[in-house]
Amino acid sequence: MQHMMIDLYGCDAGLLAKASFLRQVLDDYPDFIGMEKVSSVELRYIKTTNPLDDGLSGFVIIATSHVSLHAWPPYGMVNIDVFSCEPFNEAAVVRFAAERFQTEDIEVHAVERATRSPRVSYARRPLVRTDISRPMAGADRQKEHDTLIPKVVASLEV
Repeated sequence: MQHMMIDLYGCDAGLLAKASFLRQVLDDYPDFIGMEKVSSVELRYIKTTNPLDDGLSGFVIIATSHVSLHAWPPYGMVNIDVFSCEPFNEAAVVRFAAERFQTEDIEVHAVERATRSPRVSYARRPLVRTDISRPMAGADRQKEHDTLIPKVVASLEV
């Protein structure tokens, strides 16, 4: 199971305040990363006691878990979570976010969860499917995971 958290900074406040844009991002994400969407997008405006902390939060349920985001226009910041019990391409998740929110100032955190899961479909698949012609053993999967994130971040710094 993969849980990827992406924090994007320096985003256009106008985009982050536009509910229709955020809905479209959430609606498009599952297809872009090859996941099956099983719900409509849910998006809410969140008003807090501090107007700087007001923003929009939303999610879409996918067959294997969810994609969510939290956008704070005053800070030019959006946080995205992609969680799935099936593997997905981490580089594609980051690239999609960077392109949509038009920023290269990104923090990426990826966690492999439920590493002892008895789920057959998970146990037979690599963490990141970069070469679907060969299944990866656990050590190979961890090695690819450990090297992928620095590569993704480096590619965004170019």
